[in-house]
Amino acid sequence: MAILEEEKRRIEEEEELRTKVRLRFEQKSSGIAGVLSSVCPGLGQIYNGQVGKASLYMSVVLIGVLLLSAGIYFQIKGMPVKGKQVAVIEQSEPVKMTEEGVVVEDKEGEKSVSSEQKKEKKPATPVVLIIIGVAGCVLGWNCSVKDAVRTAKKINASY
Repeated sequence: MAILEEEKRRIEEEEELRTKVRLRFEQKSSGIAGVLSSVCPGLGQIYNGQVGKASLYMSVVLIGVLLLSAGIYFQIKGMPVKGKQVAVIEQSEPVKMTEEGVVVEDKEGEKSVSSEQKKEKKPATPVVLIIIGVAGCVLGWNCSVKDAVRTAKKINASY
């Protein structure tokens, strides 16, 4: 007896449906979910079958990393200002030396004036970007781990 093509397709569809239901509702280990989210935020949610929530947590942490990187870059290189170069190489004045190679020190008054002229007020934007970036990374990662563990326990309690 040969199985008809239609009956074979029906059996395959039922098996596919059973597999989806089993993967979605089988018991989940809260430990594995927590460890996966600790490694990469969102992996624990994927393990629990919550892909949408996983993409949200991954996006929050990724945006936090980007803001943190931008803040550190602007803190080191300086904020770009319209009409100015971002990285400027300054020419230093020649150092006065004796014939033996000993550096001749300038007068105290001249040094303080030149150092005051060089000091400029740095904008607060890089610091704000760093703070927001760190907060986004830490909060996103922390919430991801807590949510993965809580959801795994909730899935297990529903049985």
